[in-house]
Amino acid sequence: MTKKFQNFQFFRHARGVDLSPFFSHNRKGREVDKVRVVFVCTGNTCRSPMAEVILKNKSNKIDAKSAGVFAANGAPASRQVEILLEEKNVPFTHTAKMLDRNLAEWGDLLLTMTSSHKALVLRDFPEMSHKVYTLKEYSATENEKKYDEYQEKAAEIEMKRAAFLHDITKMDTEKQAEKRQQFEVEMRKELNELQALEQVLPSMDISDPFGGTIEQYRTTYAEIEEAIERMIERLDQEELEG
Repeated sequence: MTKKFQNFQFFRHARGVDLSPFFSHNRKGREVDKVRVVFVCTGNTCRSPMAEVILKNKSNKIDAKSAGVFAANGAPASRQVEILLEEKNVPFTHTAKMLDRNLAEWGDLLLTMTSSHKALVLRDFPEMSHKVYTLKEYSATENEKKYDEYQEKAAEIEMKRAAFLHDITKMDTEKQAEKRQQFEVEMRKELNELQALEQVLPSMDISDPFGGTIEQYRTTYAEIEEAIERMIERLDQEELEG
């Protein structure tokens, strides 16, 4: 396992997931040992191009590309994005592209701008679930652990529900109704706990500036930049510790 890959593993270990089987297979034999990231939004004209250019200008340890789940191939970037990057003196040329299988397979990570984008990517490429996250989910801080807690609680409830539905198929109709009512009473407390967690969850979505003012684009740019800087800070921290 390469040094750079060990550093990058830090992210997933920090989130409780080990992607080493995927990376060690998929990155074998590369001439340049860089992690490949594909940022994904809707049309690949606003958020994901900004994420791509931000990462390229902040780190030479990661290769970045971007795409959209509903992109029109060849479409230009939003004019507001161009203006914003001109303000920051960041060189930028871009044409939109649709996320296809080749690009999805190229990426070691597919980082989406929203949970809806993530769901669409998983629908089209379910076998790639091990490398698909929202950008904020992947770069979440220790203060955002309630998101993990929520996911664990939701999964636990879903498993209990699936086990219950499997068990009652062996019962007669009258017994099924009785057991269903009993199960609903037993699960009420856990569902209330899940709803309480949901109320305090940090958003895992990057705000959409499409059609908005240049100030809204600046806000979204800062939001993306903050998430990407957290990724890079974790990588640098692991390098220092390693």
